[in-house]
Amino acid sequence: MTSDLTTLKKNKQIQKNKLIDKLHNTLIKIEGWAAALSLLLMLVLSLLQIFIRNFFDFGFPEFETINRHLLVICGMMGAVVATSHLKHIKIDALTVFFSEKINSCLRCPIALFSALICAAMCYYSIIFCLDEWEFAPSNERWTLPFKLIYPIGFSLLCLHFIFLCRDIRGRSKQE
Repeated sequence: MTSDLTTLKKNKQIQKNKLIDKLHNTLIKIEGWAAALSLLLMLVLSLLQIFIRNFFDFGFPEFETINRHLLVICGMMGAVVATSHLKHIKIDALTVFFSEKINSCLRCPIALFSALICAAMCYYSIIFCLDEWEFAPSNERWTLPFKLIYPIGFSLLCLHFIFLCRDIRGRSKQE
């Protein structure tokens, strides 16, 4: 009877892990598409602006504003994609002095600390977006949806660091 109960618990845990892995993989695909789409749109708008200026002697000043925001979106989504593939910038300078065993023990706490920092940045970027909405002149409010990339990007970074810690803990349990 107890073996059936433990088998049932293991099966539920496996299903839960599969669902989380599917969510993680779907998130990675969406982030990659968002980064690629923002880069493509930025290039198209830049080329269109150059074409219009050279051949018709006028331009759209809104294109410059949109391109600035698309650059931030592209950079933030690039950071999220790099983090999801473990290619992000690591500023843990002391790890070169530690043994591999100590480094493997520190990976999860460092990932959780990074997630905590990203969560704090997400919180403060939400406050920033709310302040921008409250104090922005009415003719600049159309750009405010672009600024949502800050809380979205930091929350995605936080999620990826949590997934990283989960993967580290899962690997250490398997070994």
